[in-house]
Amino acid sequence: MLNPIYIQTFLAVVESGNYTAAAEQLHMSQPAVSQHIRALEEQLDNVRLFRRNGQRMIPTHAGEQLLIAARELVELVERTEQNIRSLRGQTVGRVRLGCVPEGEHLLPALLAQLHIQHPAIHCIVRVATSDVLFAALALHELDLLWLNEQHRRRTYDLTALGGEALHLLAPAQHPLLEHAEVPCGSLREYPLLLPPADTPLRRTLEDGLRKRGLPTSELQIGLECDSIGVLVACVQRNLGLAFVPAALIPATGVGRVALAGQPMIQQWWLLRERAQPTSRALEEVQAFLHSSPAQEVLAQQGVHAGSERA
Repeated sequence: MLNPIYIQTFLAVVESGNYTAAAEQLHMSQPAVSQHIRALEEQLDNVRLFRRNGQRMIPTHAGEQLLIAARELVELVERTEQNIRSLRGQTVGRVRLGCVPEGEHLLPALLAQLHIQHPAIHCIVRVATSDVLFAALALHELDLLWLNEQHRRRTYDLTALGGEALHLLAPAQHPLLEHAEVPCGSLREYPLLLPPADTPLRRTLEDGLRKRGLPTSELQIGLECDSIGVLVACVQRNLGLAFVPAALIPATGVGRVALAGQPMIQQWWLLRERAQPTSRALEEVQAFLHSSPAQEVLAQQGVHAGSERA
C-alpha cells in the first residue's frame, strides 16, 4: 500500500517544480523530500517518477499516471475530512491561491481575517507573474487567481474586488513636493521608476499618463523593476519618482506629489476556471473575499469597491 505521506511529498514536488521548493512548502529538509520520492519509487517496483529538465523536476509517464490517482486520492481524503468536520460546523479543506507580485501586500491581513472565520481552511499562496499563474491554473495546480487586469473568456469566472489608488512618490526635499498641484506634463523633466514593460501595472500607468497628456514616448524612464518595494527604496535613494499604492508608502524618506487630476487606479480581480472542480472550502474562500469583513480589510489598505478611474 502506498504511503500517504510519500504521496503528499510527490504532489508537492509536482506543484512546486523541484525538491527544494517542495521542502519549503512541506517544512521539511530537502534530503527528506528526496528520501520520500526514492521510497515511493521503490514501492512502485523502482520505477522513475521524475526526470530533470533544467532546474525543474518533470513527471515521467509513470509519474503522470500516479499524479492522476494521487490528486483523486487527495480530493477523496479532503472531501471525507470536510464531511466529518461539517458535523461540528467547520469547513475544512485546501485552497490554492495565485497572486501577482503587485498584490502580495494585500494578502496577509486578508488571510488573517479568513483564518479567524475559517480556521480549518488551509491556504497555499503562490506569488508569480500572471503568465505563470495562468499556466498553473490550466494544469489545475491553482484554484483562484488574484489579478490586476481583466481577463474575459467564457471559461473564466471573473469578479471585481475593488480599486487601489496609485500615489506618485518623490524623494524627501524634491522640488515637486513644494507645489500645491503639479501638472502631469511636469513629469517629463524627471526620471520615472516603473514596473517592467508589458505588465498590467505598467499598462495601467502608461494609459493613465497618456490620458493626462503625457505619451509613453515622452517618459524619462530611470529604472524598471517588478518589485514595488525595490522601487520605493530607489525613490528614497533619490533615483527618481514612482507610483505606489498607499499601503506601501513608507513613513520616512519620501513625500507624495500632488499630481493634478484624479488618481490613477489599479483594479483588482478574482478569477477561477468554470470547469475546474469546486469544493466547500473554495466556495467559502470566494464568499469571504466578497464579504463585508474582507471589504473592510481591503478598505483599510486603500482598496475600495467600485473604483474604476484610469
